[in-house]
Amino acid sequence: MVSVTTRIYLIALHTSLAGMLWGLDTGSIGPITQMEQFSSSIGHLSSGVLGIYVACILLSASLSSLCSGYIADLLSRKYGILTGGIVVLLGTIISASAKTFPVLVCARLITGIGQGQSISVVTIYLCEISPQEIRGTVATVLQLLITIGIALGYFVAYASSRIGGELAWRTPFILEASVAVILVSGMTFMPYSPRWLVQRGRIDEARAVLQKFRASSEFVEDELRLIKGSLEEQSSEDASYREIFQKRYIRRSVLSVFLMSFEMLCGIDAVLYYAPILFTQAGFTSTRAAFLASGVSGIINLIFTIPAQLWVDKWGRRFPLIGGGISIATCFMAIGALYAIYGGIADGQVYLSGKGPQWAVIILIYMFVASFSWSWAVVIKIYACEIIPTRLRAKTCAVQQLSNWLVNFIVALTAPLFLRASPSGPYFFFGSATLFTTAVCHFLMPETKGKSLEEIEDLFEMTPRAMGHSVMV
Repeated sequence: MVSVTTRIYLIALHTSLAGMLWGLDTGSIGPITQMEQFSSSIGHLSSGVLGIYVACILLSASLSSLCSGYIADLLSRKYGILTGGIVVLLGTIISASAKTFPVLVCARLITGIGQGQSISVVTIYLCEISPQEIRGTVATVLQLLITIGIALGYFVAYASSRIGGELAWRTPFILEASVAVILVSGMTFMPYSPRWLVQRGRIDEARAVLQKFRASSEFVEDELRLIKGSLEEQSSEDASYREIFQKRYIRRSVLSVFLMSFEMLCGIDAVLYYAPILFTQAGFTSTRAAFLASGVSGIINLIFTIPAQLWVDKWGRRFPLIGGGISIATCFMAIGALYAIYGGIADGQVYLSGKGPQWAVIILIYMFVASFSWSWAVVIKIYACEIIPTRLRAKTCAVQQLSNWLVNFIVALTAPLFLRASPSGPYFFFGSATLFTTAVCHFLMPETKGKSLEEIEDLFEMTPRAMGHSVMV
């Protein structure tokens, strides 16, 4: 007999394939655009055009994430993920068969629409279906699958680069389409979110889901009563985007949107998307060596996600965000200092003099990836989702994801130009943004460890004096 906890984790693994799709794209798109086979069939991309191609997926993802709240409330959380998976499947099929660069851009925009839809809903779904004692751990499965996808994307691209002809760069897209098929096929068998069912007045169905996915049936009625009470207190009308920023909710809404936006200003996707460029600047002269070094960063990303997966509910939320932020900022500030002292620009290319500084930068990049993976990568999405009331969660998370991807779009669009224009500037900029975010977390972020979603709502209803005491605790 499969235990209740095992069922929850199996659901989390399958729905988080949406995250694996994102990771596969993130890990493979940089190496794909650096392949000679890609340049031969599509043409060489300048830094500006490369930034547009890589970043355009984030633009369409940000726009679709804004609509995901409506779809998640209207069709349900599970069908929100399923419809997104279908669109991703369409986009990856077009990418795998494209013959011209404009078609590739259109395919990437379509893929972004699907990924924006599915990923925005997965975190909501996992937070709402999980019991409170393992909610953080279950929600980290999404990030675990993203990191697996990133590592796999790097090494699939590294392996396929050895294939002669166009199949070399088409293979990663074929793999993404295959994963999308698995995601879509299985979503019809997933249960509905019990909180969405209560929101729709389907109380008996919600009770059945809770009885199936809770270890003790004696607490089901209590949880059901809490969910109903929370929704009734927030009124029976459908939530609106305007309501998110009303006085009662504005503190938690602004905090969650801020965290999701500034997560991308730490520079993680500049590293993940353009790792081959970073490692070439740091001294790797061979394209394949740069690909391999990028793959190592993907493995580090995966390995250091696992501790957070195991212990996020013991660590709480404040420690990973504050401690991780300090570590992330230190790495980039140190890299910036090394480039300021030993780096420069010659013939339009950034260089770094000396084997010692080169190896130091490479090690610091790996340390940066490790620091992000065990902290911000996991906790920010969980915290931003769980502090929002059930009735507003889908639409607020849509706004959060919109802000996340818009900032990410700007970073991905400008990073190739920034990296080639200033040896140290990008690292000082990202490091400073990280320090600012860490300070905000220290002063304004209350702890939510061990609390039910309804108890967290009560936490944010406290007076400012009581809130401050909670933060200090």
